[in-house]
Amino acid sequence: MMFAVNTYALNIVGTLHLPLVERFYADNGYRVKCGRLDRVYIFTLDGKIVAAARLILQQSNTYLLRNLCVATDYRRQGIASQFLSGILPGLTPTNCYCFISATLQSFYEGIGFACLAVDEVALDKLTLDEVPAEIIDMHVRQRKRKRGWILMGFVHDHSHFTSCQ
Repeated sequence: MMFAVNTYALNIVGTLHLPLVERFYADNGYRVKCGRLDRVYIFTLDGKIVAAARLILQQSNTYLLRNLCVATDYRRQGIASQFLSGILPGLTPTNCYCFISATLQSFYEGIGFACLAVDEVALDKLTLDEVPAEIIDMHVRQRKRKRGWILMGFVHDHSHFTSCQ
């Protein structure tokens, strides 16, 4: 009798292996250049990369989540949730922000992100205690480009945030 064993592993990628991650992104339609200072994570299944994400440390000592990607053949299986749930609780510093499309809002809220700003009205209500100035500035630039991104934040205590709906 044979058993299939699927072994997922979460790893932080060292500088020497960044080209492998960049190849993964390219194979999945992303144009990404991983920086030497980025904290790059991969999620592997039996040694094959099935998901990747970059966390970029900001001057405010918070992270910006960029380029979350799950391989096409592995989407809609809960891998992104597992992947981020393995990364986010252990972050030091603890706060992480990202810009997302509206179609992904419920996904991110489901793993602990709070919606912080959809438009200028919600953005004006944020304080620097809630979101660092550099993150707010990025959001303002995104809004000027009319990309429609939503600002989401993962903080261990986001009880003081009000929903942006």
